[in-house]
Amino acid sequence: MKITRYGITLERLKEDQLEKVRGWRNDQKISRFMFYKGEIGPQMQSEWFSSIDNEQNFFFVIWYKNEAVGLINISSIDWENKTAYTGLFIYEEKFWGSDVPVMASLAMLDIFFLLFNVQSVYAKVKGSNKVAHNYNSSLGFSRTKKIEFGLGYEYMLQKEIYLLETKSLRNAAIRLRGNKTLIELDNSNKTDQWIEKRLADAKKEVLKNLEVKIT
Repeated sequence: MKITRYGITLERLKEDQLEKVRGWRNDQKISRFMFYKGEIGPQMQSEWFSSIDNEQNFFFVIWYKNEAVGLINISSIDWENKTAYTGLFIYEEKFWGSDVPVMASLAMLDIFFLLFNVQSVYAKVKGSNKVAHNYNSSLGFSRTKKIEFGLGYEYMLQKEIYLLETKSLRNAAIRLRGNKTLIELDNSNKTDQWIEKRLADAKKEVLKNLEVKIT
């Protein structure tokens, strides 16, 4: 599955990308913001991938101008209760402080809030990560409780709050990058087959508003 929107392509994580992502995650510039700081070995990475390669978890490599720059996810999705968790990191430092992470977040949340009707997403942020606290707040997230023995906080974002708080951001993104959405699916992939069925049930009005093309 690939989603292209706002000039960003989100490519669902594949097995042949695991070592690249493992290298990113183990780099101190990323690991220092994570609750788990230990070295992640190849076996751990492989076992983790096996546990998330399903329709409850979507980890996307972020591509901008043909360069892989980071990872974004919407995971632990409870499709019945319409809740999920989300996270993001940008590995390439030249894109820190740019609009790339914002565009990636907007692209993913537009799809999962509007097309797939997720109603609430949660994020876990380490207490010392002020950039992430400010970033989440800018998207409409609100702090709910302390977690990880007081080392961090959980944030929550509801669909209606997202649409309200990011209205100006999304309008600016449309002016800058356009409103077209391309969703590419692999018919040989079971999760993509499942996604295709869900897209068939999506409201035509939403598909039209997001200018969705499915290939």
